[in-house]
Amino acid sequence: MTIFLKKVVIVSTVILGSLSLSAQKFSPQKNSIGFNFGALSYSGRFAVDASLASHTSLYASIAYRRKVWDKLYVRAEAFGGRMRGDNSNVASQAYQPNGQFQTEMAELSVKGEYDFIDLQSHKVTPFVNVGAGAYALFNYSSTMGTKEGGDKIGFVMPVGGGVKYKLNNRVKLVAEGSARFFSRNLDGRTGAGINNPNLYYSFGFGVIYELMPSNILW
Repeated sequence: MTIFLKKVVIVSTVILGSLSLSAQKFSPQKNSIGFNFGALSYSGRFAVDASLASHTSLYASIAYRRKVWDKLYVRAEAFGGRMRGDNSNVASQAYQPNGQFQTEMAELSVKGEYDFIDLQSHKVTPFVNVGAGAYALFNYSSTMGTKEGGDKIGFVMPVGGGVKYKLNNRVKLVAEGSARFFSRNLDGRTGAGINNPNLYYSFGFGVIYELMPSNILW
């Protein structure tokens, strides 16, 4: 092998090694999709003194995130689950307003989401999000009666936060909690002098997968 060929081989090896190391570096993309699942917990009058299981159910969601600035994202999410509460057989509530309700719920929302730490150079970051959306109720039943069509839809304001963990170059794991404020009554207890919070809590886990660089997709 001539001196020139040796130099070519050495230079080529150095270049390929540099490209390999560069490819292994974490490079956050603008677009990602996420999947989440967990528990929903109702906090209204029909949960008073009842077991946690009687007013807790499951949810699942799919989310699309787009990075708009530094550690700030826009998050569009489709969310669905079951909401319920039942203290109709709780002895301490025998002479208090009690009852049960149950419904399926679908929600579409858009949120702003902010990471406090840059995951390009760190493994873990806390985050917060807040947004607004619309919801619809299905298969509704309650001891307080039924809901008319127009009373089964409304606006919702989700507020949440949690922790993201960078598993590898493309995948993040998420633990997240949130509170949801609804514009309409959920359990059917309405009337003068009734202070019944339209509030639901959720806690769950999820995974975020970063899509290809923005010059390949979107």
